[in-house]
Amino acid sequence: MNQRSRHWSRLAIPALLTAPLLLAGCGSSADSQSAAGMSMAPGATMTPNGATEAAATPPDTALMVCGEDISTQVVKVLKLGGPPKTDSDWTDSVYTCTYHLPMGDMVLSVQVAKDDASAGDVLVADRARRARTQDLSGLGEQAFGTPAGVTVVLKDNEILTVDATRLPAAFGDNDQHRTDLANEIASDVLGCWTGDGDE
Repeated sequence: MNQRSRHWSRLAIPALLTAPLLLAGCGSSADSQSAAGMSMAPGATMTPNGATEAAATPPDTALMVCGEDISTQVVKVLKLGGPPKTDSDWTDSVYTCTYHLPMGDMVLSVQVAKDDASAGDVLVADRARRARTQDLSGLGEQAFGTPAGVTVVLKDNEILTVDATRLPAAFGDNDQHRTDLANEIASDVLGCWTGDGDE
């Protein structure tokens, strides 16, 4: 356990530096619109201070986590034979996508807050309830990870969570660690959101 903890502390940030190499092909027309403007979901309304009220459907940025671009990155990172089966849900302003992988389930979720300040509060509260966390600089506006395999990222009024805790601590021919996988996939999503994946 101590060796795994030291491995997590040492590799969490380097994993983020290698992830952008996997971002090619993150640029369908729908994705580009979302990345450029973080557009509102259909049916959403704007309050006087610019906050987005609850919408009937998730915004495009949230839908991306279950879309072709991110699914393709999961296939590449894990060297899968084809796209994994996914299930999605939109409840209480949280869009959840579960990837059913050969080694277990990985869950990506996006919580859509009413405004940027509220999203920041959600991130702080989420971090406070977790036993151990580490800052992940250079990912979104704020980000942290846990040694169990959770990466949480704040971008504007949305909080992305990549939960790989249902996977083995290490797996595959290359002894890949779930903490590194969570960081990589979070970086891939942020690349799509910001448009960096188009390069």
